Amino acid sequence: MANKFFCPHCTAHLNPGTKIVLRAAKGKRKGMVLLSPEVGNYTCIIGEGLKLVKGEKVHFECPVCGADLTSSVDRRLSEVLLRRGADEFVRVNFSNTFGEEATFVITGDDVASYGTDAQRFSGFNFFGEGGESD
Repeated sequence: MANKFFCPHCTAHLNPGTKIVLRAAKGKRKGMVLLSPEVGNYTCIIGEGLKLVKGEKVHFECPVCGADLTSSVDRRLSEVLLRRGADEFVRVNFSNTFGEEATFVITGDDVASYGTDAQRFSGFNFFGEGGESD
């Protein structure tokens, strides 16, 4: 079964087809970004007007409600929801630096890390104040 991702603000379905669709901006450059729904797969398609360079920070928004997807954990991460089961959602945080491979799936009291750059975020507390951290 394919992963289904949702906006954490309006719960719009972000991958009604084969890719996760997000609005993205870097300064005045704006466009759509299509991401793989496979956690740990960093292939992407970037809209023609955006033209990103490795290392640039990208601002992601929901394509439906326009909400900022910046994570509350750290501004270097963006956050979406992943549906697990009929009514259960888990948080997925991913690097918003173009070319940086770091994704975190937060379920209950566990964080699964993916990507060659995930270690750059070690020590983060994905559970909020008083939560567990490594």
